[in-house]
Amino acid sequence: MIRRVVALVLATLAIGLAHAQQTITISSNNTPIDRQVLEAITREALQRLGFGLRLVNQPSERSLQSANLGQVDGEGLRVEGLDKQYPNLIRVPEPYLRIAFVAFARDSSIRLDQGWTSLEPYRVGFITGWKLFEKKVSGVRALTKVDQPEQLFRMLEAGRIDLALYTRGDGVSLARSMQMPGIAPLAPALKEVDLYLYLNARHSALVPELAASIRAMKADGSHARIMAEITGD
Repeated sequence: MIRRVVALVLATLAIGLAHAQQTITISSNNTPIDRQVLEAITREALQRLGFGLRLVNQPSERSLQSANLGQVDGEGLRVEGLDKQYPNLIRVPEPYLRIAFVAFARDSSIRLDQGWTSLEPYRVGFITGWKLFEKKVSGVRALTKVDQPEQLFRMLEAGRIDLALYTRGDGVSLARSMQMPGIAPLAPALKEVDLYLYLNARHSALVPELAASIRAMKADGSHARIMAEITGD
């Protein structure tokens, strides 16, 4: 009986130690603010489950492909529905944050009251691999895709495109840091969405546990604290 109890305790400790030593590698191509949110919340949520976190940066499309192929353990932050295109990815069903996708312009008189169709008369640019824009933007006067947000805003500042599609919070911060006071987001937003983490299917058992850990962070105030520290809200 004593041997059985000792064996059970040792097995439990071994499982805990294995978890503590296991690091989950997440790939990302997020904007700076969203990346900070991804790292801070995921790190704490995984830590509560006994896992470590390693965050790597890759170009947007490559980041998704490497997660889908299992070269990394997961990818984020992304909009809902990518599991239809990348069947080896499972969405962790608890949102990290809600963001607004907007068009930035030098001409504040441009109206976008008709949503995505409002873009059609203009030269539009966005970052390669941003799936929402790739799905929604069509029929525009000219379309340009770039690899980095700085390229996007320089093109807008130089008048090579009329609209730069990006996220509101990070775009405002980027325009300020690049000293481009004439560039501003247009209203209304093209779309407001929740962003999620995706895990490779080999971690399917971890998905509900991680979702529950994030919900617990929201319940105890940890999530709100992290968001306030990052965004200043």
